[in-house]
Amino acid sequence: MNKQYRAAFTSDIRNVAVARQGIAGFAAGCGFSEHDVADIRLAAGEALSNAVEHGCGTAAQKVSVHCLFDGAVLAIEIRNSGRGFVEPADCPRVEPDERGRGFGIFLMRRLMDEVTFARSGTIVRMLRRRS
Repeated sequence: MNKQYRAAFTSDIRNVAVARQGIAGFAAGCGFSEHDVADIRLAAGEALSNAVEHGCGTAAQKVSVHCLFDGAVLAIEIRNSGRGFVEPADCPRVEPDERGRGFGIFLMRRLMDEVTFARSGTIVRMLRRRS
């Protein structure tokens, strides 16, 4: 039995916490442990922050979230309507930039079982298997 969660938010940085909590609540409802939910919340927060900050030009644009749980794997897709960025494969940053930023993609990849990007990064897909 598949479970789903869908939501759309305006591209306002204040909505990142709301969207992140919605994803975490869905993961908890799917039976993920507190530790797993914390990882999922952090990875989703990074993806959402990137979508808002880099993906959308104005707060009127939308960020959409779609989560699907098939009983074993949670798939999270976060979309924005921005222009995207250079290939994410070129961003394996392990040290912050001069402003102390730049760990987002690295964290997503460390915390989730799989992270892929489409349309120049305007679609982020993350998978987490339930242990």
